[in-house]
Amino acid sequence: MYLKRIEIAGFKSFADKTVIDFENSVTAVVGPNGSGKSNITEAIRWVLGEQSAKSLRGGKMPDIIFAGSDTRKQLNIAEVTVILDNSDHYLPLEYNEISVTRRYRRTGESEFFINKQSCRLKDIQELFLDSGLGKESFSIISQGKVEAIFSSKPEDRRGIFEEAAGVLKYKQRKKKAEQKLFETEDNLSRVQDIIHELEEQLTPLAAQSEAAKEFLRLKETLTQTDVSLMVAEIKTAKKDWDNKQAQLAKFNLELGKLSESIQEQESILAKQRKENAQADRLIEKNQQVLLDLSEKLKQTEGQKDVLQERTKHTQKSSQEYQTSLAEAQKKVKHFEKLQESLMKAAAEKETEIQKAEANLIKTQQELEKYQKSTKELLAELRDQYVDLMQEQAAVGNELKYLERQYIQETAKSKQTLAKQSEVEASVDRLILQKEELTQKQAQLKSSLTETKEKLEMIQQNGKKFQEALAKEQPKMYQLMNQVQQLRARKKSLQEIQENYFGFYQGVRLVLQHKQQLSGIVGAVAELIDVPADFTLAIETALGGAAQHVIVENEKDARQAITYLKQQRGGRATFLPLTTIKPRQLPAHILTQAAAVEGFIGIASEQVSYPDQIQTVVQNLLGTILLAKDLTSANAIAQTIRYQYRVVSLEGDVMNAGGSMTGGANKRGNQGSLFVQNQELKQLTSEFEEADKQLQAQEKKVQELQQETARLAEEQEVLRTRGEQLRFEEQEATNQLQNIINELERFEKEKQISTFETRELQQFIEDYEKQTNELKDKQTDLESQRQKIDEEIKSLSQESDQMEARRAQVQSQKAQEQADLAVLKEQFNHLQIQLRGARVQKAEATERQEAIEKQLATLTADFSDHEVTEESLEKQINELSAQRETLKAELAKAKEQRDRRQKEIDKLEAVLAERNREQKARLSEQSKLEVQKDRAEMILDNHLTYLQSEYQLTFEKASQDYQETTDIEDSRTKVSSLKEQIEKLGPVNLNSIEQYEQVSERHTFLATQRDDLLAAKNQLFETMDEMDDEVRTRFKEVFEAIRQEFKIVFPNMFGGGKAELVLTEPTDLLKTGIEIEVQPPGKKLQSLSLLSGGERALTAIALLFSIIRVCPVPFCILDEVEAALDEANVKRFGRYLSDFQDDTQFIVVTHRKGTMVAADVLYGVTMQESGVSKIVSVRMEDINEEAKINETKV
Repeated sequence: MYLKRIEIAGFKSFADKTVIDFENSVTAVVGPNGSGKSNITEAIRWVLGEQSAKSLRGGKMPDIIFAGSDTRKQLNIAEVTVILDNSDHYLPLEYNEISVTRRYRRTGESEFFINKQSCRLKDIQELFLDSGLGKESFSIISQGKVEAIFSSKPEDRRGIFEEAAGVLKYKQRKKKAEQKLFETEDNLSRVQDIIHELEEQLTPLAAQSEAAKEFLRLKETLTQTDVSLMVAEIKTAKKDWDNKQAQLAKFNLELGKLSESIQEQESILAKQRKENAQADRLIEKNQQVLLDLSEKLKQTEGQKDVLQERTKHTQKSSQEYQTSLAEAQKKVKHFEKLQESLMKAAAEKETEIQKAEANLIKTQQELEKYQKSTKELLAELRDQYVDLMQEQAAVGNELKYLERQYIQETAKSKQTLAKQSEVEASVDRLILQKEELTQKQAQLKSSLTETKEKLEMIQQNGKKFQEALAKEQPKMYQLMNQVQQLRARKKSLQEIQENYFGFYQGVRLVLQHKQQLSGIVGAVAELIDVPADFTLAIETALGGAAQHVIVENEKDARQAITYLKQQRGGRATFLPLTTIKPRQLPAHILTQAAAVEGFIGIASEQVSYPDQIQTVVQNLLGTILLAKDLTSANAIAQTIRYQYRVVSLEGDVMNAGGSMTGGANKRGNQGSLFVQNQELKQLTSEFEEADKQLQAQEKKVQELQQETARLAEEQEVLRTRGEQLRFEEQEATNQLQNIINELERFEKEKQISTFETRELQQFIEDYEKQTNELKDKQTDLESQRQKIDEEIKSLSQESDQMEARRAQVQSQKAQEQADLAVLKEQFNHLQIQLRGARVQKAEATERQEAIEKQLATLTADFSDHEVTEESLEKQINELSAQRETLKAELAKAKEQRDRRQKEIDKLEAVLAERNREQKARLSEQSKLEVQKDRAEMILDNHLTYLQSEYQLTFEKASQDYQETTDIEDSRTKVSSLKEQIEKLGPVNLNSIEQYEQVSERHTFLATQRDDLLAAKNQLFETMDEMDDEVRTRFKEVFEAIRQEFKIVFPNMFGGGKAELVLTEPTDLLKTGIEIEVQPPGKKLQSLSLLSGGERALTAIALLFSIIRVCPVPFCILDEVEAALDEANVKRFGRYLSDFQDDTQFIVVTHRKGTMVAADVLYGVTMQESGVSKIVSVRMEDINEEAKINETKV
């Protein structure tokens, strides 16, 4: 067998589930200090049955659960599972693999499992008992345990050897045998005490048996006489009852006729009331209709007022549009006048141009006059030449002017075209943006509407939850207050009970120190559970016995009394369970009492108690009867001849012998021990229920708070979303309006651009025509100039005077040409102004048409309002007529109802008179029934007495007994017999049977005593056999280990010698073990004088010696070699390798020499603070100090 795997979860620093697989060889667990590697050893020790938290390096058991870290919360459960390979069936289970699990919760609950089947801790401990794997075995050794081997006493040291010898099971068997022996001796003592007691009971029981027989003889005679008397009295009572019954039947017949008459009147009255109620409902209905008509009339009049107000608004709007129309018409006329003015100015300029052209022609003609002589001709030619040159210059200037104008117009055209393109592009862009914004605006409106609806719904839900929270929170606070009050009262009562307040001084002292005294069961009052209804009765029945102390036997009672004397603590009455005998009522007494009215039962049967104290309860309450009240108690006491005590629920007592006790208790039930118990029980129940309600209410309030907070958060989100949507919608609306305005502006610019484009096209056509004409003219002038130039060359000098005149005329002509050009420029400017006036006139005209359309719409609305107003007026008149008609009908219906009510009042007066008559007759009937009931009660009492006293019916008694002829004589005889029975006093009718039972029990117990004596002798023999087996096994194993220790020690130390010595060789059951060692080169010395390394090496040598003699499946060594030097560590490693064929080793170590000897390495690190992790480790990851290099993890 070997340890195959361990699974750890929540144990100490192993917060996460960790699984470690082990090979059947040497495994080393390494890691830095504080990493949690020793927690693996403690987890194995814990799952194998360790119960001491200190042995696991903790203060208390919850310390083994992961306590949390900087980044993790604490856990509430720790669980460890070990899986063992049991294929060789080393453990006595029919499984090849065994899993053992131990689970512990922070609340203190533990669970244990073997192969996932729930079990006890004891089962796990017994499984590993004498296997070498127990929690105290040598299979798990830590550095602390090494020290314990040497620092412990010799007697304590023998535990390791007993585990190796496998004698623990024999010691446990002996312990069980000793326990059985103790129980046997105790039972034998009890049996002897009982036998002695029975012998004392036999003599008085014989006398009681004879008295009981005499009682039965007298009782039989009494029964015969008394039953005959009852038969005669019952017949007399029956005859009286029959007479009263006949009289009552006749009276009931007369009363029935009167009842029929009353029912008939009531039927008529009910019919009248029903008709009146129907009339009331009809009136109420008509009143509601009248109310509805008035409301509808009011609404119609309101609609009419609203319509009139709308008509006034329409008239006002029409007037405003009339004003706007007048302004628009005024603008149209203004632009028409402006257009006419500009056209007139243009016509005037055109006339001026024509006059300037005519003057220019005259000047030209004047120049021609000077062409007469050669000289004149020459001058003329020169003048013509100059004229031609000037005309050429004028044509050139005109061409340049046209060209500049063309360039300007072309540039303007380009700008216009570019601007038109930009406008068109902008219009297209704006149209697209308008569509997008329109769609976005619709989406935003839809989202805003949806958001508003969601917000309203959540606000409604939030309001509901807030109302619910406001309603539930006060309930929670009320429950908190209630729980607090109940807790305080419960604590107070618990303190009272724990301190035994209310008990007598002596009783209280005994109960407070019952742990120091033996056999104290408790006080009667604290052991009996009494229902609330019976508290006063049971308390009265017990009296001072409620504070009697129940003990196991007389010895315990004597010990307690002695203790009270020593402490001078008062007195107390003790009830030993071995001596107190149960008492019970005879069957016939119980039968007689049960037949009496008001009988409840036997007091002992009305309370609950542990089975252990049944005899005490039967002794104290077994013969006490409970009755409903004092009258019932008196009747029961009479019936049973005052032989036993009867207690009523009010606490009144009918004592045996006939005395009576009763009255009022000043304190009531205050301070009652039973009331305290009941109150504590009730308070506990109320507290648990209130606490449960509080938890439910707190959960409910928390859920409401969470839901309210969630809804408030949703409201805030939706409110923010709504505001954002409203802002986006307004922004979209503004953007859309801006786009519409831009589109309107661009449309106007587009119209102007179109007009300018048409004007430019006309200009270009005129320019091309004029340019061609001027160029042709320029060509012709150039031809004329060249011709005149040739003529001038051939002519002589001309007259200076002719030349001067020509020059003057020529200058005039040039001036006239310049003035003509200015006039043409002014004419063109007037044409442009005229075009602008036309556009503005068109816009004003369009505005005028729009206003006229709106006026037409308002006029149509005004007409509709007049039609609707006439319709509403008609409805108002109709509703007013209906209301007046309905008022008249209501008045008539109320008059009919009042008349019918008068008839009802008359009928009610008649009915009241007959009811008074019926009441009087019923009173007479009641008196007669009382007389009949009295006769019936006498009859029932006789029948009940016959039934309760003798368990006979009248028919049976009439058959079996002869009716007496002399009633008075029979009554006298019955009284005499009862007196004789009473003189006998209390008679134990069970004494006959009790005498026989006691005699039989005495014989039986004598036989039992002999059997117990035989069993006692057998137990002594068994214990002797166990001791012999322990001595033999311990001696053999100790001797074998001693011899091996002599060999292993020198091998480990490289010399020296060692010896194991028994401190008491003659007493192998108690002897301790001393360890004597002599390291090489040293004298024989005490263990306490050895160095740490020597002590550790000695312990390791002892361990290997034990393993040689008693191999174990696996051994866990936790840093046992920590104090060794490197040479001894290597020697230790070699020993591990030598032993690994028979034993699996798991070594927690820091030493590299040990790691080298291991076949498998596991590393434990704390990559996360406070949490251990298992990592695979290579030898090259181990530094010189035998620690894991963190960078390699």
